[in-house]
Amino acid sequence: MKKTWIFVLVCSLLIITAIGVGGKMYMDKRTEEKEAEKIEIERKSIKALKERYANIKSVEIKDSGFDKKTGAFDVTVKMTNKENDSVTFTFPFWIKEESLGAILKVDKSVQIKGATTDRIHVIYSNNEEGEI
Repeated sequence: MKKTWIFVLVCSLLIITAIGVGGKMYMDKRTEEKEAEKIEIERKSIKALKERYANIKSVEIKDSGFDKKTGAFDVTVKMTNKENDSVTFTFPFWIKEESLGAILKVDKSVQIKGATTDRIHVIYSNNEEGEI
């Protein structure tokens, strides 16, 4: 009788441990998928930013996230032009349309309307670097 209880207890602990480890692995994988999705949206938003502003040299994404109220993806960036002048501003990115929303002009000498055709250096919110 005592051996049966010990066996049941050991099996129960093993099952609970397996469920815990499996749950942790699932949560880690889901977090990685969400981060990859976020970086992809950031990449698309920077491509749209290149189409709106001329003379961009680099963009550093300071913060980004989905806004449940508006349905947009809000991105805060530090944009540097080819003259090394910088401006920090926030803009909404409409995911379904893959387009930018209204952006307030903070510095007209840096935020010049046009398009940037050269490749630009990008630092994403997770500190990965790349070129677009």
